[in-house]
Amino acid sequence: METANPKLGRQDWVQAALETLMEKGIEAVKVDVLAKSLKITRGSFYWHFKNLDDLLAAIIQEWQAVNTEDTIKQVEKLDGTPSQQLLHLLEIAAKDDNRLEKAMRIWAIHDARVMASIKRVDRQRLDYLQHLFLQIGFSQTDAELRAQVTYSVKLGWVVMAPPRKPSERLTEIRFIYKILILTSFDEF
Repeated sequence: METANPKLGRQDWVQAALETLMEKGIEAVKVDVLAKSLKITRGSFYWHFKNLDDLLAAIIQEWQAVNTEDTIKQVEKLDGTPSQQLLHLLEIAAKDDNRLEKAMRIWAIHDARVMASIKRVDRQRLDYLQHLFLQIGFSQTDAELRAQVTYSVKLGWVVMAPPRKPSERLTEIRFIYKILILTSFDEF
């Protein structure tokens, strides 16, 4: 009977699946393909997962945890003003290559479970952005609008932004930050 490679854990399979998802799409996330990329037999997969659906659920959870929950925790650890926290969050977003975000959203087109997760994550991200704008001192309406504009920039990068150097993205996001912080909607 085959036992799992002690050096290969559940997270290794999830990471291999995430890489495959980003490079080739969800259709390529198959046990045989992943086993080959990990240079291990498929029996190891069943040591860590009940079936492929179990792995797919783990991919969704990993995306949500790393790309949203861990990011929020990282921003909250910053001992600074809400304005500094917002800038830090935007800088994190600017450094993301968006490959996983794009792959998840493409997958969601054909998978209701993924779409439901994306809706939850979108709401969580918007709520957090709104929270930061409220903490900065903007009204409820201003905070909501600013959160929507900020998140639209992030999603715009996913679907249309040409590849840029990280330094160019950081310059761009810092400019957007200044606009969002300094402009009052009451002036319009």
